[in-house]
Amino acid sequence: MRLLLDEHISPALVRRLAERGFYAQSVPHVGLAGAPDKEVWAYALKNEFVVVTANARHFMTLAANDVHPGLIILRENGLTREEQWERLEPVIRFVAAAGNRDFLLNKIIEVAAPGEFLVREIKQ
Repeated sequence: MRLLLDEHISPALVRRLAERGFYAQSVPHVGLAGAPDKEVWAYALKNEFVVVTANARHFMTLAANDVHPGLIILRENGLTREEQWERLEPVIRFVAAAGNRDFLLNKIIEVAAPGEFLVREIKQ
């Protein structure tokens, strides 16, 4: 699983993910700081990244229109780096435990709180 962390997600989580064997990049680190969500989405699709964001509205609309590698949405805003990690880490463990490289294909995981998340498939 390859993860692209949107601008509202701490880039420091890239290192934590790498320590657990996951490849991740942050939007500013790939030259997309300040880019519109549509550009970030296009980059993620081209490079087969699951997008991790707190910007649900725009990315859910984009996800409904494309076959995509997945979308993880943190439903709470204003979270600290540690709070973001507390929400993201259980999701990453869950997806990894599925043992299927394409588990998130056309799926959205909405994270409400630490350990509380819902997986939904988007029908194209």
